[in-house]
This record gives sequence, C-alpha cells and structure tokens, in this order.
Amino acid sequence: MNIDAIGVRLNLLIGKEIPLPAPAAVMESFESAEIAVSDTDPSGFSLVLKAGRSAKLAGDLPLLKMQSLQAGSRIVITGILGVKIDVLMDGVIQDVDFKPAAEGGSATLTLKGRDLTALMDLEEKQAAFPGMASMDIVLQILASYSRYGIIPDIRPPLASSRDNPVDRTPMQSGTDLAYINELAAEADHIFALLPGPVPLTSRAYWGPPPRLGVPQPALTTNMGPETNISGLSFENTESEAAQVSGNVQDIQTGQTVPVQSTHSRRLPLAARSAMNNARTLRTQILRPQAGQAPGEALSRAQAQSDATTDTLKATGELDLGKYGRVLNTSKLVGLRGAGLDHDGLYYVKDVVHTITPGTWTQAFTLTREGLGTTVPNVRP
Repeated sequence: MNIDAIGVRLNLLIGKEIPLPAPAAVMESFESAEIAVSDTDPSGFSLVLKAGRSAKLAGDLPLLKMQSLQAGSRIVITGILGVKIDVLMDGVIQDVDFKPAAEGGSATLTLKGRDLTALMDLEEKQAAFPGMASMDIVLQILASYSRYGIIPDIRPPLASSRDNPVDRTPMQSGTDLAYINELAAEADHIFALLPGPVPLTSRAYWGPPPRLGVPQPALTTNMGPETNISGLSFENTESEAAQVSGNVQDIQTGQTVPVQSTHSRRLPLAARSAMNNARTLRTQILRPQAGQAPGEALSRAQAQSDATTDTLKATGELDLGKYGRVLNTSKLVGLRGAGLDHDGLYYVKDVVHTITPGTWTQAFTLTREGLGTTVPNVRP
C-alpha cells in the first residue's frame, strides 16, 4: 500500500547515552522496519539498513563502524503520517546481524531489540519490601528508571493491603520486569511501557486492561469505499474461560475460608460472555500465597478468572491511508461491517507496524469476552 499521497516518513534518534538524530547516511540507507507493540508482552523492533561500501576505502562498510548502531544503544523510532508524529518505539538495540552482499545485491545490517523493559530485565535480584502494598513496590522499582524518561501511571488494585512484616513480607526473586509482571498478574493488571507522547518519554502503565475512554475510530469491513481493513478473521475459544475456587487460611482466626471468583470486574464489551456458557466453563484451583488474607485471596482468584475471559480474538490488517491515523494498543476501538455477533467494541491487544519507503501498514489483534455487541453503533 503506497500512502505517499498523505505523506509517510520515519525518523530515528540513536545513541549510547543520549539519542540524537540519526546521521543522513543512516536515514539514506533505510530499507524497512517492523515494530511489534503489545499490551503485556515486551514490544520489539527490527530495522533493516543497506550497508553500502565506502567510496574512499575498498572493503570498508561505514555503518558497521558507527558506535550508535551497536548493541546497547538506545533507539527512538517515530513515524509521521501526514502531519502527525507518533512515537512507535523507544528501546534498546540487543542484536546486530550483518548479511554480506550477494552477487548483484546489497549488504544489509539488521538491528533488533526491545522496548525499555529490556533494561528492567538485565539483573536478577533478591529484595524484600516489608510493609509495602503491590502498587508501592511497583512505584519504588520504576523510580530507578526515571532517568530514561519513564513516567509511572499506576492504578491501585481493588484489594490490596500492607501486611505486617511479622506475618508476611513481599519478596522479589528475579528481575525487576519479572516481579512487576508477577504483581500485575495477581491483581488482573497489565504492565505496558507505552512510548511517547513525545520522543524520549514513555508511560509505564500498571493497572487493569484499559476499557474506558473514547474508542478509536472504527475499523470497517465489507462497506464498499468506507472499508479500511483487510484479511479480517475471528477465533472464538470459549472453552478457555474459567472460574476459580479454593480455600485460604485466615492468619488471624486460623479458620479455613472458601474463596470463589464471581462475575468479571472488567467493563463488558460483548453481549454474550463466554463466562456464561455453563457447558464450556472450566474450574481452576486457586493456589494462594502463604499468609495471604482472605480479601487478597479473593482478589487473586478473581484476577485469575478475569485473565481467561477474553476468548474472542479478531486479526487483520489496517489500511492506514484510509484510516488516516495510527491504531494504538491498550485502548478500545470500534468494529463495523462484520455482522451483529462480531461488530461493536474491542480491546486492542497488539499491533505490528511494517514500514518501507513510501509504505506503512499495521496488522492488529483485538480481543473481547464473547459475541454480540453492547452498543448500537460505533464511532466512524
């Protein structure tokens, strides 16, 4: 898809310490970029550059000598669609692959890496957080990464407590990233590092999957000239939905307290949730932590159940020329033209940008908890 008519451009900031605008030689060698952005998994990128030879010295490949293009460098990738600038990636180069030129072809240099969560995944630690609730722990960990422009956006769990250190002390045994994700899973939260809104800043969101706010403009299929997506398909795995039950011992009374998940705490996006299909609903066992209070165990059971609810998945490819903007993850979007069972609102779980000179496409994955729309129409 060529979208030169509305303008498409990619810009890079690269550097070991402070990323600076990429030299002209780097931008002129750009061949393609693929950027995968997820709501829960670390986002990643692959950037392909033509590694041309030096005009001054035979056999010399100038790009291979640039320190800013080596592993460990920070890279910020922005895309400009029309006049709007979107920060697509703020990350770290982890691998550098070189492919020599074949007969009649060009050598290529491929830079691969992850978002700034890569920095949070370098060192395994053992640390104690006495008297701290989960959100306090996450804030403390993220504070050590503020120099990278990471701004915390922390949402408290529905049930959280600061345990007496004599009874229980939260312990980290692993990397910062692994522990933040562990605490998120216990509360049905996600941890997403969202680049922007301006270069060299990122928003560290730790909270429930965002299902509030104004949905993004509708993705449209089978509606003639208004169609802006292709390759749309749906997968409905209702048998993955599960309720959770178990028992927890109250450390104050010594009594065993039954724990059972109930209806999902997530804002409903579907009229017929897979959780309401008694023929396919599974039951999982809750495995509470030692010393956990009944209220926290109930919250954990609900989080474990809620994590299984999004059984309907939609995938496809977006025509950015017709859509006129970038589709963002961790937000809602409307879908129309797919029929009453599949139209309505969805949560954008992940997108993959593919950019070459003059072209820019987005593949997407949308999710929700079942069939049937909850809204009479969606924002065009």
